[in-house]
Amino acid sequence: MGGEQSGRRKQIYLCLAILIFLSPAACALNQIMSPTIVDTTGEEALERVDQGRKFLARGDYANALKEYEKVLSLAGRSTPVDQALFYVGLINALPANPKRNPGRSIAVFRRLIKEYPGSSLVQPAKGIVDLLQDNDILNRRIDRLNN
Repeated sequence: MGGEQSGRRKQIYLCLAILIFLSPAACALNQIMSPTIVDTTGEEALERVDQGRKFLARGDYANALKEYEKVLSLAGRSTPVDQALFYVGLINALPANPKRNPGRSIAVFRRLIKEYPGSSLVQPAKGIVDLLQDNDILNRRIDRLNN
């Protein structure tokens, strides 16, 4: 019995050694044989951010918003979602935008601040939120004084 157990143990060790030896080769073969999947959503999202900037520069706020909304649907939680959120907030805050929506702007900026605290756009977003809130307070005071 003792010899039979050590013989089985040797077979197990031999099988493990073969598996360990062959595993790098299997991984390499898997990479060669499997098709490469290219994630184009990140590239497309970046292209749409650039397109949105072009629309924004021309004052075409509706099409800029469409581009940034597409970025939000394409990119998930990766780059450039923080940029898209910033521009959606900015467009909704701009006085030149006929469909200006300061409430939505604040909500979008707050989402940016909460979900992307490490983004370089957080501080500008906080500044714009403060300005929009101060403006709202002043407008209410003006309305009260006029009434």
